[in-house]
Amino acid sequence: MQDRPLNNREQFVMTGIVPEIPLKQKPDSVSRLVDHHPDTAISKPKRHRWGSVEVLSCSGGHRIERICVKRGKELPAHYHQHRSEHWTIVEGEAEVLLGDDVLIVAPDDSLYIPAGTVHGLKPAAGSDVKIVVVHFGDTVSDADDMVKSD
Repeated sequence: MQDRPLNNREQFVMTGIVPEIPLKQKPDSVSRLVDHHPDTAISKPKRHRWGSVEVLSCSGGHRIERICVKRGKELPAHYHQHRSEHWTIVEGEAEVLLGDDVLIVAPDDSLYIPAGTVHGLKPAAGSDVKIVVVHFGDTVSDADDMVKSD
């Protein structure tokens, strides 16, 4: 264990289910899903004005996506009523809105986003950001469970 306090890139204190989750520590269920998904998407990338989303796996109560947010754009703030998300940053640095907090994230950082928590992402200047997202819940389709926030 470290002798110094963790900074916001190394730790995310969440309310609710678990009091602390270090960003570098991925929950076992997320690691298993990410480690075992095929390297190719099961659908063509869906283009958005801010970037793209590729569905890598979808089964029962989970879905795994690879999301790219282009530099100069941002993933708009939103929340999901019926699912949580686990994000792992794989490329680029970004500011992440998570509830009332803004976190700076970089490759290999991970975040847990509980259902009902407003979240969004803005790449740091000059870089695209790629993340792997694992959705868990009763409804894992964006069309059914995405609520845009102001």
